[in-house]
Amino acid sequence: MSLAPTDHRTIVTVDVADFSNPSRRAAHMSDLHDGLYGVLRRAFNGAGVDFDTCETEDRGDGALILVPGTFPKSELADKLPGRLVAEIRRYNSTRVDAAKIKLRVAVHSGDIRRNTHGWIGLPVILAFRILDAQEAKQALRRPGSVLAIIASDHFFSEVISEDPGNDPESYRRIEVTIKTFTGHAWLRLHGEDAVVSRRPPPAEDELGVLPLAAEDEFKELHAWLVAVETPHLSMLVRRAIGAGMPVPRFASVWDAFLYVSDLNAGPDGIPPAVLFVELVANEVGGDIGAHLTDWVDQSVRKLRRTSVLDQQRETRPPIQFEPHLHLLFAIELDSIDSDRCLLSFWRQDDPLEWPPPRGGVRELGIADLEYKVDEVIIAAESAWSGLAASVTLEFLLARPLLQLPIYTWRKEHSSGDPRPLILDYTLALRSLERMQAKFWHRAWRVRWDSMVENPTLSRIHPIGGAQTGENALDTVLVDSRWIGLVMDEPPPARPSPRAAPEALTAALRAGLPVIMWHPTARPEDLHALVGRLAGGQGGVLDLPEQRRAAHLSADAGDLVRDLVLIWDDPNRTVVLDQPSSDPAGQ
Repeated sequence: MSLAPTDHRTIVTVDVADFSNPSRRAAHMSDLHDGLYGVLRRAFNGAGVDFDTCETEDRGDGALILVPGTFPKSELADKLPGRLVAEIRRYNSTRVDAAKIKLRVAVHSGDIRRNTHGWIGLPVILAFRILDAQEAKQALRRPGSVLAIIASDHFFSEVISEDPGNDPESYRRIEVTIKTFTGHAWLRLHGEDAVVSRRPPPAEDELGVLPLAAEDEFKELHAWLVAVETPHLSMLVRRAIGAGMPVPRFASVWDAFLYVSDLNAGPDGIPPAVLFVELVANEVGGDIGAHLTDWVDQSVRKLRRTSVLDQQRETRPPIQFEPHLHLLFAIELDSIDSDRCLLSFWRQDDPLEWPPPRGGVRELGIADLEYKVDEVIIAAESAWSGLAASVTLEFLLARPLLQLPIYTWRKEHSSGDPRPLILDYTLALRSLERMQAKFWHRAWRVRWDSMVENPTLSRIHPIGGAQTGENALDTVLVDSRWIGLVMDEPPPARPSPRAAPEALTAALRAGLPVIMWHPTARPEDLHALVGRLAGGQGGVLDLPEQRRAAHLSADAGDLVRDLVLIWDDPNRTVVLDQPSSDPAGQ
């Protein structure tokens, strides 16, 4: 087998110092890994090297970077260290200690080859050997140091020492003995003389994180935030820190600020504490809002993130005056045992967040569904305890389960005095069959948008039964005027493949988001009931709330109690086979 031709490259190897320190949690390591590549990209680009033209290989806690041989080595030696120091400091300024970066960077050059598994050659091996120099590791532990540059003897003598602009006197020779390599290299430590202005270490009962402002600024900030009250506090925190993190209940806005101050910035470089204050300022307005906005502007200016915040301000949607949340349950039948099913759920904690992470997945008997749903609702209510928001429970059901008596289900069974769900929530049934059939989704979205624009009762088709004849209903529902269907009889649990298309399938295919039926009512009584529920000013859009209101005030024999309403919003689709965020519930 012939060898690939050699390619001359400047070889840069990188290692995050103390990457596996026990003080670093998994979240810190993930943040470090992402942050490393952000630092490297900005530093190389700032030094004049297009990072995307370099060959890179990830090494977990470091990287191999091969700079094209056409880029001058002397220019790289001159510019790259300074840009790395600047980007490391900028990155660290928004991180707690456990997530800060210090780097060892080795530089060498030589002829190497690429094989099917990556780049090989003695120059690559040597670059990684000197990167592990024990003296370099020890030197980087000094306070204030952020970067150790280790140059091979070849690179130092051929490149660095030939140009006074590279400050060769700042390098010192070190001995290196690693595995089979014994030799020497040249070390320069960056940042050890840096003096960073910080307030004194806080007491245990104070804010134990990297400060975002001087002490007097914190006092002013405290005075403003303790005067603020908002019913949306938990929602503001969640928007500041992003989805996927638990949000406890806070006694005050200041307590919430202290909580988010312990969290690192995301890819945009804006710390969650700064973003939280920005959201609070928008919420309260007035003089306090103006003071808080000034504080935010000063903070992002120090971090050089003003343009990022300006862009966010242009696109950030406001907090809804009356926010509304959804808790969606998906219930799939077991493929073997028809008495068992798979229950999963998606809990929305922010009205603008969809889809949220998938919750736990449980396999259980259908007879136990109501009780397991109760457990999920109780857990959700605990998470929502700090929110002022209304809630809709949605049930994404397989066709054979559309007859489940969900409108009679209750919660808080463990109390001994269970409470009907419909007292506290709007309930909505949805079609699992349609969710799984993506080839029906385009028509579904078109009909939904049309309904929102014109929700008049006359757009509900009044007839949907077997007497319409083969394919007749399919043909009728093609007309774009229809947004809903009242079926004259309940749909079969499992339609025969040899029978003519029945009403439910026709409605789902046509994209109708509203479908209704009743197990016993005569067609004329059912149509009159629908007219009563959807005949108001809001038309069809009022159906879920009107059905709930009518149910709450109905006598025992009122038809509305058994009215089945599919209310299917295509804006809340989910991926049914996505991983669960609760592995314990699998």
